[in-house]
Amino acid sequence: MWKNVMMKQILLITDGCSNRGSNPIEAAKFARRLGITVNVVGILDGGDLNSAGRQEVQAIAEAGGGISRIVQAKQLAMTMQMVTKHTVQMTIQQVVNKELRQLMGTDADGLPPEKRSDVAEMVERLGDEAQLQLVLVIDTSASMHDKLPTVREAIRDLKIGLDVRHGQHQVAILTFPGQSGEEVSVITDFTHNANLIDLMNGLRANGGTPTGPAIEKATRMLSQELIERPAKRKDDGDGDMAAYVV
Repeated sequence: MWKNVMMKQILLITDGCSNRGSNPIEAAKFARRLGITVNVVGILDGGDLNSAGRQEVQAIAEAGGGISRIVQAKQLAMTMQMVTKHTVQMTIQQVVNKELRQLMGTDADGLPPEKRSDVAEMVERLGDEAQLQLVLVIDTSASMHDKLPTVREAIRDLKIGLDVRHGQHQVAILTFPGQSGEEVSVITDFTHNANLIDLMNGLRANGGTPTGPAIEKATRMLSQELIERPAKRKDDGDGDMAAYVV
């Protein structure tokens, strides 16, 4: 049953504040309403994000029901894998806790220690089996120029980590601003089995930071199936795990 669960995530990689287009926090809220989790990694590079940049990274992730991390560039690969895996497990834990409350009147924290351990092992296994659709939303504004090689390597490592999962996965990549003057470029979508690293090698940093439009585009890509066949809300119905789309 859990092999049929589809997790939908946006992973935003940026080094600064949005300065063009729609409000990224509102875009993240809308994604979350569709059952799409928005995680954000803010990249440092020997310096620091300013106060506004830190606040925006945290606010986007909070609005999108996800995780935010602010890291040095050398920590990017490990962080991308961590937030992707942790968000899947966090979502499954929430669903398991709901089922436990319905069946036993308590969540995992209220169980005896040995039972909590059993639940934790189950969540770990189920997280490995769930299907995953992931859109990487990569900031390619001018300030990211020196960081793009690190981003390419981090994507390579993320792909290796995803390939060893038992659950199926699909990865798409968007960049903002776009590579031909538009706000957002689709580098690869879910229908192409392309070499992500080859695609990333052609990226060039330029222009401003339209973060909101990029999140909106990623949401549209992930929500096509939801629009055609609306997902079951987690607070409705009889707790059919396979109906959840997160």
